[in-house]
Amino acid sequence: MTTSYDDLRERIRLLGAMLGHAISRQEGEHTLETIETLRKGFIVERTNPDESQRRELIELIASLDNRMLRDIIRGFSLYFSLANLADEDRQRQEREVHREQQDTYWEGSFRKTFLQCKESNISAKQVRSLIEQLRFIPVFTAHPTEARRRTTMNLLQKVYRQLERLDRHPNDSPTRQAILEDISTAIDMLWSSDEVRTRKPLVYDEINNGLHYFKSSLFRAIPQIYRNFQRARDMAYPELSGEGVPAFLRFGSWIGGDRDGNPFVTHETTIQAVHMHARTILTHYKKRLKKLRQSLVYSDTIVCIDPAITARIKQERELDAEVFTYNPDDYQNEPYRRLLELMRSKIDHTLHFILSGGTNRQSERFAYRDPEHFLNDLRLIRQALAKHDSTQADGDILDLLRLAKTCGFHLAALDIRQESAHHSAVIADIFAHCPNLPDYDALDEQGRMRELSKLIEQSGAPLIYSNELSESTQEQLQLMRTIADLRQLVGKDTFGSYIISMTNRASHILEVLFLMRFAGLSGNDAEGNPFAALPIAPLFETIEDLKNIDHILPRLFEHSYYRSLLENAANIQEIMLGYSDSSKDGGILTSTWQLYRAQQNITQIAKQFGLHTRLFHGRGGSVSRGGGSTHQAIAAQPPGTLQGEIKFTEQGEVLYAKYANSDTAVFELTMGITGALKASATQFTQNPPNLAAYETMMAQLAETGEQRYRELTDHCEGFYDFFAQATPVKEISLLNIGSRPAHRKKGNPTKQTIRAIPWVFGWSLARFMMTAWYGVGSALTSVKEEDQALLFEMREQWPFFAAFISNIEMAFTKTQLATARDYSELCKDENLRGKVMGAIETEHARTLLGLNTLLEQDSLLSHQPALAQSLHWRDAYLDPINLIQIELLGRSRDAQAHNQADEEAAINDPLIRSINALAAGLRNTG
Repeated sequence: MTTSYDDLRERIRLLGAMLGHAISRQEGEHTLETIETLRKGFIVERTNPDESQRRELIELIASLDNRMLRDIIRGFSLYFSLANLADEDRQRQEREVHREQQDTYWEGSFRKTFLQCKESNISAKQVRSLIEQLRFIPVFTAHPTEARRRTTMNLLQKVYRQLERLDRHPNDSPTRQAILEDISTAIDMLWSSDEVRTRKPLVYDEINNGLHYFKSSLFRAIPQIYRNFQRARDMAYPELSGEGVPAFLRFGSWIGGDRDGNPFVTHETTIQAVHMHARTILTHYKKRLKKLRQSLVYSDTIVCIDPAITARIKQERELDAEVFTYNPDDYQNEPYRRLLELMRSKIDHTLHFILSGGTNRQSERFAYRDPEHFLNDLRLIRQALAKHDSTQADGDILDLLRLAKTCGFHLAALDIRQESAHHSAVIADIFAHCPNLPDYDALDEQGRMRELSKLIEQSGAPLIYSNELSESTQEQLQLMRTIADLRQLVGKDTFGSYIISMTNRASHILEVLFLMRFAGLSGNDAEGNPFAALPIAPLFETIEDLKNIDHILPRLFEHSYYRSLLENAANIQEIMLGYSDSSKDGGILTSTWQLYRAQQNITQIAKQFGLHTRLFHGRGGSVSRGGGSTHQAIAAQPPGTLQGEIKFTEQGEVLYAKYANSDTAVFELTMGITGALKASATQFTQNPPNLAAYETMMAQLAETGEQRYRELTDHCEGFYDFFAQATPVKEISLLNIGSRPAHRKKGNPTKQTIRAIPWVFGWSLARFMMTAWYGVGSALTSVKEEDQALLFEMREQWPFFAAFISNIEMAFTKTQLATARDYSELCKDENLRGKVMGAIETEHARTLLGLNTLLEQDSLLSHQPALAQSLHWRDAYLDPINLIQIELLGRSRDAQAHNQADEEAAINDPLIRSINALAAGLRNTG
């Protein structure tokens, strides 16, 4: 079994050779030779830098036409995709080795985590309590920097599956040769198909992309997670053997529910998303039930089968007659099979009933009323099996039962997100059409809270006697009715939370609570207790909003009606924290620190009011947007802030990297779940003895880092002109990767108008990576000599700081100043270029010095040689793509300046592909 880095390189060479053959066959030797000239030239240039040789390579690129540049980019892009597959397969093999060596477990595995619990004297009772509290909720979002088409993903997954098979057969095996031929054919198809979308995706496409990961890997991974979890728990705590495992894993989605800044998401889109979710999961249940029907062939003439199975069949006499019309005696003595066929039919009717919007009366007669009735049938079969075949009872039927507990009929709970200003405008419109209500816009915060409180506490749903409401208001009210209808139709877990972005006052939460009343989603229950069908989650995003949590939450929790509502909802308040905008606003250091402090403040305030919190982390793929190791990030949460439940967004390229293949999906979910277990166990998260001093130092570092960051991003005149010219940020909008606009307004981007994803993406593609480290160097090098020892102690004793520094080092290593300088030449204002580059280069030098000093090393990633080596060889392949992109940016902008539309379009085709190729090579860019 291959696991070494040398073996990985050999595997990459094999795939690269196959790609070379495909290019040679389809494009000709000249194209392959040109690619090889650039590949070998930049490898030599990386090993032995020579300015004259580099200039020759740049001149070669400048001499090539757009078509040749397109083919070169495609070659390097596919090479990176194949290399990434080989690396993923290597990691899978290493995990197999760990599994085979029974005494060796990797950090973050279930076995090691439960053994660490045991070693830390966590009792079986405490572990049971931890597991009962555990809720792990990844939420898929449509904020992509993942530019690949699903066609490309499918072909790459086919290659990956063949790589899994390859090492099971010796070199001279005919089967191995057949596998190699299959891989070669798939690579041929990759080259023949277009990896870049020719149109902007619709929301429908984005929903489909999210569902792709369930069908390709998660439906297999979810039951495996529970099996691995139970085995590891029972091994470490044999006294818990025989106990079940609660359904701690849930999935969420924003795709089709996130309308913040996306005019294409409407209530119809939300209906479409829920229907597509239901179709996906119910179709899968039908397949699983069919498989069970084929395996549970027990005959009651041979085996004593629980009469409860036959009794359940008799309850479905009418359906039974319909299903077995052609052969009433089918499975007559095989009650499991007969009941499973009835269940398949009921699931089919359930799907038709949902897709009809609840109007198909024939299907309504036979459909499952809710997921719990389906679960009851599965439990009945399992209990009956346990009486005569315990192995089967713990086999496929248990897997389906756990999958159904996790996914229900909704698959993934759809969160709704909208900006606070939208709700305020809707409320103002409603007030304007009600003669007994004041001018909402003229009210201060106290006045808004007073008026909303009166309306919320009234009995019955509010009525509006007007047909003149704005289109936006009517859409909002229709959305609320749609949510109510779909919850009744599909199940109460169909929707997750209602998230309010840009929350900066308590009235923003009451506004949504009031709007829910129009559809009966909030009000008083039969016992007179306040309720909200969906948790309302404020999203704190900017540095200012994070700092204002101390003022906003107490005011909300002091509101008597809202407080009673929480008491009726297990005293849990969900709060979302935004990583992207806070980082864009104040820089990575102060963002990270303010998020840490916010979690502490939220937990402390909630505790004062007798509440628990579910923190929802709005993480992205890149370090500057909260990315990095999920296990480390969760395990390093401030002590006491994670109370068993955690939600976090999974975005863009992260979805493909984590969930394209089932073994990788199992690994990634495992790492996140064990991180949550560790962070929830006080024995793992006890405060370091010197925590107060650490936090004081971190606050000082954050202040210095923010000051330095704002000097550049807020106070450097012309900085955003430089950004627009020296990076491909404007050209990103050409790449059809998302339905939502990249910018809030047209024109040159500013900190206010550009969204967080293109902000990070632009700097990353141009190899500045400054969003992930700018300000850190000034902060680290500002520490006085007498305080240096405290920094080293923080690195060793404080998981939060250690994880932060590790992420910064990885992201900083991806910065290539020489390449960034080449991009900076696209900025024609020499003075502006010199000013911005001078600041970036100075901060780069400080960061390099600060990191190497703190980590006690001579070069970056000295303590992670495998990662250093991986990034080093990638750079030689990224260099030609970066330089081709610079050439194309120059050509495109020149054509645009001269109104040469046809020429610009011809250039933009390879330019779009260069963005795609760099994203594949860099892996976490947005």
